[in-house]
Amino acid sequence: MPYLIVREPGQVAVSVLLHEGLSVGRQAPSDLLLVYQQVSRQHARFEQDESGWGVRDLGSSNGLFFNGIRTERAQLREGDVLQIGPAQLTFTEHERAEIAHAQPSLAPETLELHRADRRLGLLVEVTRAIGAMGDPEELLGRMLDAVLGVLGCDRALAALREGDEDAPLRQVLRTRAGATVEGEVVLSRPILDALLVRREAVLLRGGREPGASSPPMEGASRSGMGTPLESGRRVLGFLYVDHWNQNAPFGSEDLDFLSALGRLTAAALERAEQHQRALVMAEATGQSPHTGPLAELIGQSPLLQRLKTQIVKFAQASGTNMLIHGESGTGKELVARALHAASARAERPFVAVNCAAIPETMIEGELFGYVQGAFMGAQRDKRGRFALAHRGTLFLDEIGDLSPMAQAKVLRVLQEGEVLPLGAEQPSLVDVRVIAATHKDLRKEAAEGRFREDLFFRLNVGDIAVPPLRERSEDLPLLAAAFLEPAALNLGKRLLGFSPAALAALHAYPWPGNVRELRNEVERAAIQAEGAVIELDDLSPAVSRAALSPSSLTTGMSLAARFAALDPMERSLVEEALVAARGNVAEAARLLGITRIMMVRRVDRFGLRSRDG
Repeated sequence: MPYLIVREPGQVAVSVLLHEGLSVGRQAPSDLLLVYQQVSRQHARFEQDESGWGVRDLGSSNGLFFNGIRTERAQLREGDVLQIGPAQLTFTEHERAEIAHAQPSLAPETLELHRADRRLGLLVEVTRAIGAMGDPEELLGRMLDAVLGVLGCDRALAALREGDEDAPLRQVLRTRAGATVEGEVVLSRPILDALLVRREAVLLRGGREPGASSPPMEGASRSGMGTPLESGRRVLGFLYVDHWNQNAPFGSEDLDFLSALGRLTAAALERAEQHQRALVMAEATGQSPHTGPLAELIGQSPLLQRLKTQIVKFAQASGTNMLIHGESGTGKELVARALHAASARAERPFVAVNCAAIPETMIEGELFGYVQGAFMGAQRDKRGRFALAHRGTLFLDEIGDLSPMAQAKVLRVLQEGEVLPLGAEQPSLVDVRVIAATHKDLRKEAAEGRFREDLFFRLNVGDIAVPPLRERSEDLPLLAAAFLEPAALNLGKRLLGFSPAALAALHAYPWPGNVRELRNEVERAAIQAEGAVIELDDLSPAVSRAALSPSSLTTGMSLAARFAALDPMERSLVEEALVAARGNVAEAARLLGITRIMMVRRVDRFGLRSRDG
């Protein structure tokens, strides 16, 4: 029976039975729907006459390509390839695999293992490997390698949904060394429906892909089986294995085992995804990810409250691109992570890229990915950051440092919703919210020709300004206390807070490096501290000297803080007078214009030494 093998970008190849008048197009009533802009509503039709099967163009805009040549009509032979938009359709009359047996997928606890030792050992081994890893793709590769060995199959495939039910299936394929069956796996729509819709584990018999080698021995037939990756109510994808072996086709016991393994793998994939999300949030906040998306934006100042209100408002528009601007160290990435965590995309990936930290020659490969052989050193396919962020959020930090060429490609992705890896022939669809950040004035950069104006307008749909620390100095004590607690814990110290003089110095310092600099200063002071509180002497010289500046006593400080700031200045003058008087208290008092008793009190208060005491 003739059929078509349909290959769409990023999806599992599917076989479709041919029938007279089968039509292809972008919209119903086409029999085979290819939902791409390059495909016309009614694009092509398949017809049969006495000479065999043929295909004709229905007046499409972008044409029908037959073995690479545009045509209006073509007669079909084994292996002919049609190109319709980004999809390839291969004509074949080979026997295709059919379902020989289907059953509900099994939970591991219901499995009866007849080859108990070996297969139970694999379940234990795979479970250990699963529990030890946080990367889903590495997890699947390790599991498939183990399955190849124990089941003796030629190919093992895991296909994962990237999002909802209509999303492409990402594939991880392993082939046994020396296997006679190689290349892609082709499955029919009934098989995919059994796995993904009805959630059935299936045994398959027969079938051979076009271009594949003939059976390795006379009378041999293809034997395959598949099982859904099912966790609770979710179907994450499916597992599939096959081989050519006339003496040992897969049976119901093998299917029971694969089904149980599929349940274990699905549960582990969910754990791995949750673990990765927890790591992302913990990295962003330095603390537990379970305290809400805005909990790590510390402070009570009006400026910070306004910032939190903006985040909540813009988070609801999860398809809107955003531009965050602010000085270095103000916490732009933390704001981006809060926008993602408070949005409908919170359960999807958050991928961060520092555009300024990646060399210009590498930035395109990082953002868009590449295929094997795209350039010297490209030994395998690599998914770009846009693809990794599919259905989630991509954070482009310091986007103002992107090269003009990279800016043009980012703009294309935002306009078309497609990404073309380096060396690839066909783009793949991506659904990504882009949040960009910069310390530059991008409007000015665009006006002066250093940044693309069209990209600026694409990003600047939503705009958030992160205030510098000096404009919200009332938040400084809360921030310093929040940074001190984990710093002390890491050092095994018990630090209760800051002395009035130290806190006054923190208030007086202008913090050009903003919150990041404050965090580093607190961590340094925690290392220096010898008592139960951070003293003025524990701070770095630049910060402690700020307390002695006369201007620091009149700006941004309460009366109590300004009074406390007098202590270090007074101590400095007392020490200077004692040095000039060679330790003589009476002489030092005379130099300062105070009585001897007042001088003695200050020497005692500051713990200084004099010739008299």
